[in-house]
Amino acid sequence: MSERLNRLRDVLKEKELDAIVITHLSNRFYLSGFLAEDHPPNESAGHLVISHDRAALITSPIEAENAGNQAPDFEIVSFSREMPGLARNDAEVLRQIGARRIGFEDSAILYQDYRTIKKNLDEDVKLVPVGNAVDDLRKIKTPDEIEKLAKVLKTTDEALARVEPTIQSGEREKDVGWRIEQAFRELGAEGPSFPTIVASGPNAALPHHPTGDRVIQEGEPIIIDMGAYVDGYCGDLTRTVWVGEPEPKLREIYQIVYDAIEAAEAGIKPGMTGVEADALARDVISKAGYGDYFIHSLGHGLGVRVHEGPSLSPRYDEPLEPGNVVTIEPGIYIPGWGGVRIEDVATITENGIDIFTESPKRSV
Repeated sequence: MSERLNRLRDVLKEKELDAIVITHLSNRFYLSGFLAEDHPPNESAGHLVISHDRAALITSPIEAENAGNQAPDFEIVSFSREMPGLARNDAEVLRQIGARRIGFEDSAILYQDYRTIKKNLDEDVKLVPVGNAVDDLRKIKTPDEIEKLAKVLKTTDEALARVEPTIQSGEREKDVGWRIEQAFRELGAEGPSFPTIVASGPNAALPHHPTGDRVIQEGEPIIIDMGAYVDGYCGDLTRTVWVGEPEPKLREIYQIVYDAIEAAEAGIKPGMTGVEADALARDVISKAGYGDYFIHSLGHGLGVRVHEGPSLSPRYDEPLEPGNVVTIEPGIYIPGWGGVRIEDVATITENGIDIFTESPKRSV
């Protein structure tokens, strides 16, 4: 973690900050290794206070031993009955440091915590919002992170390989979803990285359909969106499958989406913006007459969170860089009928992409 701390300290220098308070649970794990369960929006397992020469993890007494084991590069500060709460102890560490310009994560701090920190510091101390500066550190994956992502994505592939052949008409979406999550556990994952989606028939028109009681029928689309969670890193995989012979509409739509992901994977390269990457797939779908039915971006970054930077999106005009890990997931969603989505995960390389995902795609 020391290399990550050094990169953060470069941000402190760039922004002329004496210290920063980290309240985002994913950034806390990324910088410290402390993997504890938060209960958003108002129950956090810990904050970090990091200066140019000090790194403290503030947590509760019940988490202190776990924190010490998981975050060896950090001084563990456990709050007491006499001075309870994370924010008051954040302020105390900041006072000890003598920090005058202090960064904070404006998109990931409770207003109450902000007020408490400010109240317990001198009036002339300045709290400075840092926007996405810390999140942006996670965009380029280290070799260690690439290994962890390869592991979690392999586990995700293996879970689908176990479950897909068992899917039958007449069973409920939730039955399939449960077998997927069982497979994750059997393969050594801590669980799913997000609620598993099994969307059949008309439900497949909803990109984030909550898996339910609908009974699967032969020939209709079944979108399965799933990801294992291993060692703090998230998997993500989508395949559209069916039982028996696919209906003609499914054959047509599936082939278009298949062609779109093939075009994207052949064309994505470093230096290309997220806008340009998204257009590779969107143009295929639009030319086939279904542009209005591709209702989300082509992809997103993947790492300690399921959705992180960068984005393959019509709104993301920053260049892709070697070391970015992204999903590539075009889709078509037709209300009342259903939909098709196919998703792989790839890392941006010096020359193009390397695809992690090994799950085969269907043939129509």
